[in-house]
Amino acid sequence: MNPSDVFRKRNLTKVNFEYEELIGKDFSDSNMNGVNLKNRDIHNADLSCTDLTDADLSGSILFYVKLRGADMRGADLSNAKIWDAELYGADLRSTDMRGADLFYADMRNTDLNKANLSGVNLRHANFDGAILIDVDFSDAKYDSSTINTMSEKGKIILKKQGQPW
Repeated sequence: MNPSDVFRKRNLTKVNFEYEELIGKDFSDSNMNGVNLKNRDIHNADLSCTDLTDADLSGSILFYVKLRGADMRGADLSNAKIWDAELYGADLRSTDMRGADLFYADMRNTDLNKANLSGVNLRHANFDGAILIDVDFSDAKYDSSTINTMSEKGKIILKKQGQPW
């Protein structure tokens, strides 16, 4: 077993990660429902198909993280740095992403129903196929690259609530 795989396919709901090195770890297919990963550096990690419902990832560094198909309903990602992350097909319903930085994030086919994306950086993010119902884009910063990946309804909401770069 590779040392980075020690957390793969595990129930980690009661684990205290306060002193654990999380960079480059494989948490894929694990249950991390409600875990506290606030202000942690988790870059280059694999959290694909992981249950992160109600998890606290606020202020975390999630550069190059794989979150494909992750269940992140109700998670707190406020002020997180989610650069060049793969969120393809993730469930982000009712997620708090206020002030997050989604620079080059792959948001294709994500469900963002009732998500709070106020004040986020959406520069070069890809929302192709994303569900954008009742999303709060207040003061979100976007560029033409991002807006061109959105559905017509998504474009209308973002242009009305957000601000171009």
